[in-house]
Amino acid sequence: MSSTTSQFGDRKVQNPWKGRTRLALILVVGLCIGIPASIDLSIEWDYENKSPHAGNYRSLRPATVAIVPGASVYKGVPSPVLQDRLDCAIELYRQGKVRKILLSGDNGTSYYNEVKPMLLYVLERNVYEKDVFVDHAGFRTLDTLVRAKEIFQVKDAIFVSQRFHQPRAAFISKKIGLDLQSYESDRRLYVSGPFSRFREFFARTLAWIDMNLTNTAPKYLGKPFPIEGSGVKTWKGSVL
Repeated sequence: MSSTTSQFGDRKVQNPWKGRTRLALILVVGLCIGIPASIDLSIEWDYENKSPHAGNYRSLRPATVAIVPGASVYKGVPSPVLQDRLDCAIELYRQGKVRKILLSGDNGTSYYNEVKPMLLYVLERNVYEKDVFVDHAGFRTLDTLVRAKEIFQVKDAIFVSQRFHQPRAAFISKKIGLDLQSYESDRRLYVSGPFSRFREFFARTLAWIDMNLTNTAPKYLGKPFPIEGSGVKTWKGSVL
């Protein structure tokens, strides 16, 4: 007798547990893919239909600050993804759409620093020093947005990033009560584009869990530093 059948004359009897195990596996896989897919599509639809967004500065209304989230740097130089974000933020500033620029990135170790190259890049393009703020604890999009609201006292902003990133940022901002517009900074084709969108699929599910189930807080908070003043003091220690 085999482990899956019984022999009665010429007739084989199938083991019912084999079919049930297969069905259970299909259901588990379906849930693991279906739930994230549903969240991904919901966040995408809400962004397209309910969130103010544009790929040019003319279509955006004025706001207090442009928020620029960090991305990869290579030997102290902003990657193409990050450079395009910075260029778009500078464009908003020069066109009078924003009065301040908030640079938010990962400076969690002495071996990796996103915000210093961001700051130097902006200053080299003649943005007034007092108008540039630095948040060295922007480890995640959630941290960047919550800290912008709680630490820098931002009430309205334009979030500058590539299209794939914007729906999640808009979703988080609505949950925390931050008035946010999205400036899609796609100025070229990126080698990392397909991978970024694949990663974003799961990041949106994590954001949904953070906002709706676990009420996740940023890794660090601190004393308020209002965006209305000079940003020079935010550079000290953590950046220069």
